[in-house]
Amino acid sequence: MSLTGMQIFKYLPAAKKLEHTNCKECGCPTCMAFALKLAKQQIQIEKCQYAPEELVSQFKEASKIQQHEIKLSENCTVGGETVMFRHEKTFVNPTAFFVALDGDSADFDEKFEKIKNYSIERVGEAFKIDGIYLKGKNAAAAQKIKDAGFAVIDSDAHFLVKGENIDELADNCTQKLKNGDKNLVLNPNIRNMTAAQAIEMFTQIRRLAILERFEPMTFPVMAEIENCTDIYKTCALASMLICRYASIIVFNCFNEALFAALFTLRQNIYTNPQKPLQVESKVYEFNDPDENSVVLMTTNFALTYFAVAGELEAMPFGSYLVVTPSDGMSVLTAWSADKFNAEIVAKMLKKVDLASKIKTRKIIIPGLLAHMKEELEEALPEWEIVVGTIEAFGLYDFIKNNSLN
Repeated sequence: MSLTGMQIFKYLPAAKKLEHTNCKECGCPTCMAFALKLAKQQIQIEKCQYAPEELVSQFKEASKIQQHEIKLSENCTVGGETVMFRHEKTFVNPTAFFVALDGDSADFDEKFEKIKNYSIERVGEAFKIDGIYLKGKNAAAAQKIKDAGFAVIDSDAHFLVKGENIDELADNCTQKLKNGDKNLVLNPNIRNMTAAQAIEMFTQIRRLAILERFEPMTFPVMAEIENCTDIYKTCALASMLICRYASIIVFNCFNEALFAALFTLRQNIYTNPQKPLQVESKVYEFNDPDENSVVLMTTNFALTYFAVAGELEAMPFGSYLVVTPSDGMSVLTAWSADKFNAEIVAKMLKKVDLASKIKTRKIIIPGLLAHMKEELEEALPEWEIVVGTIEAFGLYDFIKNNSLN
């Protein structure tokens, strides 16, 4: 754990009221200023010649890299993690998904084209396979993969540190470090392990890196899932490895449904828990709406927005969606936190001036906010408040059945 400015300050002369208090010899006006800069690694500890050895030792230990960050391609970076659990801070670089291909296989081009053309979108993010784990020594295949923007890992790559257990991994990594190798990737053999044994091993590696800062374990970790015959077991094992704590997962199969599920999980795990996913608060238009088009309203929570937006895009008529500022909170959460109330809604409608652009005077609110109907009607006398559905998938039938389009 990195030292804070206050933790550093308590060792300095000013905190102990010693000689050389705020001496400015380090270039900072006060010991506190030095401590704050040092905590942000904006100055070297050697600048203070009066820092006690205890502080120097603690600072150097706390400054050790917990997990190296490695850039495998322009679009794929792995590692760089600093915590055991995402709620402590956040996870940084999402687990990279690689598919194993044989560069010398007759169907290489066909398989690679399927992977290259695969893409899904969820909550405003587009996802593709991150890279190819290339078997064989086909230089042309490797170049084709790189030209398409994918990362490539050769199955015999020198930077892969292989091992049957943690001790062997540590010994092999130590030897590579002595040889001056850098940007290593730990590649434990989990072929003959149960899922529980694999997860236990990856967790031990993470603890050694994050908590003990044991240098041979401070590198991204790769897991190979060789047997993909049972797609459900493959999905279960990969899901556990995403959570605990694979930086790269190599699959010996390509299944679109499998990756759709895993991308969804990965996105949830690798979002910042301290920063809710949200979209811009404004009026969104779908399918070229006109002055008579239906108007709906929701909060700016990304999951809510994209659920509603997906339904509106599929409708055969135009619509407007007014998205209110709610700090990225879902509908009921925003209401309970007073981030969705009549005053906020009224200000939003006035700001976007939607009333001057359309003849429609009905606005559909989420079904979960039915209790707000009277309050909103009082704040918006020119609008008729219509309580909509609780789930987005029911919007089309609701609009048609109530002749709102």
